[in-house]
Formats: sequence, C-alpha cells, structure tokens
Amino acid sequence: MTTSFLKQLSNNLNDLLKNSDEYNVIIEVGQAPNNQMFKAHSVILNSRCSYFKDKLDAITYNENNVKMIKQSNISVEVFNILIKYIYDGTISLEKVETSVIFDLLITSNEFGFKELVKHIQILFIENNTSWLHHNFSRVYQSSFKDNSFKDLQQFCANIISKHPNIIFDSEEFFTLPENILIFILKLNNLQIDEGKIWDYVIKWGIAQNPSLSSNPDQWSDLNFLSLKKTLQNCLPLIRYFQISGEDVFEKVRPYQKILEPTLWTDIMLKFMAPKKATSITSILPPRNYIFSPSPLSQESYNYYNTEFKFNKIISLKKSGESHLTMGRYEESIIDLTNLLKIDPNNLSALKLRGEAYRMLNRYEESLADLNKSLIFDPNNSTTLKSRGKTYYLMGKSKESYADLAKSLQVKSKPRDAISLRDRGETYRMMGKYNESIVDLTKSLEIDPNNAFALKNRGETYRLMRKDKESLADLNKSLEIEPNDAFALKTRGATYCMMGRYEESLLDLTKSLEINPNDTSALKNRGETYCMMGRYEESLLDLTKSLKIKPNDASALRNRGETYRILGRYRESLLDLTKSLKIKPDDAWALKNRGVTYRMLGRYEEAFADLTRSLEINPSDVWALGQREITLRLMRALGNT
Repeated sequence: MTTSFLKQLSNNLNDLLKNSDEYNVIIEVGQAPNNQMFKAHSVILNSRCSYFKDKLDAITYNENNVKMIKQSNISVEVFNILIKYIYDGTISLEKVETSVIFDLLITSNEFGFKELVKHIQILFIENNTSWLHHNFSRVYQSSFKDNSFKDLQQFCANIISKHPNIIFDSEEFFTLPENILIFILKLNNLQIDEGKIWDYVIKWGIAQNPSLSSNPDQWSDLNFLSLKKTLQNCLPLIRYFQISGEDVFEKVRPYQKILEPTLWTDIMLKFMAPKKATSITSILPPRNYIFSPSPLSQESYNYYNTEFKFNKIISLKKSGESHLTMGRYEESIIDLTNLLKIDPNNLSALKLRGEAYRMLNRYEESLADLNKSLIFDPNNSTTLKSRGKTYYLMGKSKESYADLAKSLQVKSKPRDAISLRDRGETYRMMGKYNESIVDLTKSLEIDPNNAFALKNRGETYRLMRKDKESLADLNKSLEIEPNDAFALKTRGATYCMMGRYEESLLDLTKSLEINPNDTSALKNRGETYCMMGRYEESLLDLTKSLKIKPNDASALRNRGETYRILGRYRESLLDLTKSLKIKPDDAWALKNRGVTYRMLGRYEEAFADLTRSLEINPSDVWALGQREITLRLMRALGNT
C-alpha cells in the first residue's frame, strides 16, 4: 500500500523558497525600476523546468558560486506566481488581474509548463470570455503563434466565424501572418460573402508585394506570377463556385492569370453550362451559417449582452479609426471614448485616441492614453513610435529618443516599403538624417509614388538644408495628395528658406485652412510674414502658436525677433530670455537678445550674449558686427 503526503512536501518546498539561505541561483526579473531579484536553487529549477535547465547549463558560476539569470521580459507579478508553482506545484489566481493571467499564460508556454497552459486556457474560456472578446486582437495574435494554445485557437475561430470583419477590417490585416489567414480561410462557417473573401485575399496578397500597383490592368505577367506565388497556399481554399456571377466578372476576372487555366475554365462552365460536369475532382463545400439559440436563460442573456457589447466595440473602433484617417479628430475622440467606457483597457482604442489627441496638440491627454496602452503591451513598436512623436512635439527630446530607439529595436530589419518608410520617419525625428534618407530612399525604390514617404524625405532634406531635393520630393508628394497639410507646410517652410516668400505664404495658408491649429505651420507663416516685412501679421500667427504651445523655443525666439524689429524691446527681451531657458545654446536667440540688450542700454549683457553666440557659431558675420558696435559704444561710455 502506497500513501502520498504531497501536501506536506509542497509546504516544505514552499518554505525552502521563502527561506532560501542556501541558494545558488539569482533570477533578476522585470525592468528597472520595477525589477526584483529572486533567490532559487538549481536542483529545483533543473528538475521542474526545461527552460531554466537549458539556461543554467549555458551559464557559469560567479565568484560567489551563484549563477545569474536575467528575465527582463517577464513582470515581477507573473514570476511571483510561476516561482511558487515551480517549488510547490500550486497556483492561486483569484485576486490576479486578467491581463496578468494572460501574460502568465504566455510565459508558462515559454517555460514549457504544458499542464499550466491547458489549465489557464480553460480558466479563460470558462470565466473570462468578456476579457477575451475585448482584447481579441492581442488574444488571436498570441494564440496562433504556438500550437499549444489549441483551446484559445478554437475560441478565436468561433469569434472569427461569427464576426470575420474583426480581422478583415482591422489595421493589422495586411500584416497578418499567412498561417492565420489560412486558418481563417479553412473555416466552414465563416459568415461572409465569398466574393468579399476573394477581395480581402487579393488585397492581402498585394500588400505583401508593395511594388505592385493597385490596378491589375497595368501588371506584367511577372507581376501576376509574383501574386500567384504569394497566394499559392490561400487560393485553393476559396469556394469559387459560391461566388456570384457578377463578382466573378468584376472581381475575379481581372486576376484570372493567378488561377490555374482548368479552374478558370470550370468557373466559366458553371455559369455557361451549369449541368455539365467540371474537370475538378474536389470542390470545397459551401460555407455554413450557424444560428444562435433564443435567449431563454440567464446564460443566454449574458451571451447576447456580451455579443452586443462586442459588436458595439467593433463598430466604435472602426468609426473612430475612420474619423482619425479623415482628419476628423474630435469625432474620432468621441467614438473612441465611448468604446473605452465599455472596454477601458482596449489597447487599440487607447493608441488611436492617443494619436487623435496628439493631432489636436493635446499632448498630456495623448501621453496618458499611450502610457496606459504600453503598460499592457510594453514592446508595441507602433505605440512606442506614437509616444515618441508626442514627446518630440512636447520638446522632451530624451524621452522621445528613448521611445523611438526602442521602437526600432522591436522591428530592426524591415524589408517592405511601409516598414522602411516608418523607420525612415523615426530616424528623422531622432535627428539621424542620413539614416532617414537611406531608409526612405529604399522605400521609394519599392513604391515610387508613396506620398507619405516622399513628404517625409522632403522634410528630412529640408532639415539637412538640401532645398532642391526637398522641393522635388514635396512637389511630387503634393501631385499625388494635393491637400496634405503636412506636405504643404513643409514645402512652405522650404520656400521660405529659399527666399520664395509669396509661394511660402500660399502653401502655409492652405495648410492652415486644412489644420488651423497646427503650431508649426503658424510659426512658419509667422516667420514668412516677418521676412516679408509684415510684422503685425507675423505677431498674430506667432502669438496664436504660443497660446497652443507656450514653451515652443523657436516660436518664442521668432516673436522676440519680431518685437525687436518693431522696437518693442521689453517684450522682445521677455520672449528671447524664455526661449533661451528652454534652449540655452541657441546662437540665433543669443545674438538677437544681445542686440535687444544694447537697444535697452544694457551693454555688458549685450556683449556677453553676442560673445556667447560667436563661440557657438564663429562664422556669423552679423553677430560679429553687432558685437563690434556694442564694444565701440561701451568704449565711448567708458564701460571697458
């Protein structure tokens, strides 16, 4: 007779974990300042976890006879649960947040805890379906990365079958891995017209080949061959004989070259002689529709309530995203705020609302949303880049650089036009102009008529003082998208730099008609007005810009210069001094404040500023002349 005393054994091992005086492993978990050291024993880790066994085998002991392991990608809260499971085989999740439990699931799979992975999946499906619905994008992308998540995959399949647009209309669809698309196409109860399925598959295939134009009439045979190769595993899963005749003519016919000739013949035969047998041996059956039962019980009520919320979330997200794309930022915020009332931790909605707030110059609100999104998904490159942009516009260069650099690490080797374009924009915001030009040029070699890449390269060239190259890119970008406010204001700034002030004014005015509160466009137009001698109009624009963004050093500097020209020296001094508190080494602001000091009779301060300006920019002839005038006045008054 065998008797088990597992509970006592579990308690003893748990005590060993709590009082681990004879430890020989230290595991550092999390990222500073939210990191923690855990003391452990190699014999326990080796016997309980193959992941740690492999880690320990590859590490040597230090001088204290301890092996050090770093796990910066795991939160302290998750590891607290796992280390207890490793030592005493127990797990308690009653008071743990659902998002942490999901992270626990992913880490458990990484560590090879099969029984725990199975247990947590069942726990989610039985008790947390609402959370799974509301975080569906994160759930399905995680679950299809590994076949250990079979239960979650089936859950996702049920959702996708009923609501296929949650995938097909999502912002992630064009970057969807092929294995997930194939899984979806295999679903027999997918609730969507087959003609639309064909449309989405074609669009996905084209997105994987950025060099292809959107018009197949312009394609060569090689272009069709490229698309056929990309879709070779997807095309056999289309139910061609369930596509209507109208859709076959309008949607399938333009791409018939990617189909096998016998298949296209049989499709034609179906409509011309439907009773005649086809040459295809196996025809996929029609997709089935599943009808839900009547809501007779509390369980059914809960189901329908969840379904209603789920549909509402999809609708609000789609509407908010559409408004954002169209530049209707206030409407976007309203939709996304209503979505977040239903689902407060919806990462996609937080990211989108953060972007909408940024476009309205509401930077603190933008930051709040993006910070919250990154708590749940700290390595999301898109959200990191968006927060980096917000910090950039707030003048927080260190924070901006950190986020933008991290976003590049997450996706370090882009090969497609879109990723190269995005990395090029990121490099530009980081001040790495040469790297920006390299990436944007590569992107444009793949997709020569991409207006977004053209305007970003144009802006980068402008910042590098390459006027002609900047103008060429911006002109081409505006031929493609004539009402792009960013391209217009950038071309306006380029014209100003070239001394073409009338053209600058036209572009900047048109940009501000599209986006009236764009602080950089207001600032640039204020500078253009100043160069044209229209000082009062310059002051109006610069003052409006500073009401929206009070600590913009260059706008303060420009207004200070305008005040100086108008003889309003005290106002000039206030603006230039405030500008120099933000950017102490701005040679342009220093020399103008020096002249302002001189006009107020404060010669020593004037001389100090002009000298400092020349230390930064020794070749500035104007500053040198102004210092000479100041020195002569000081000598005449006996101040030297």
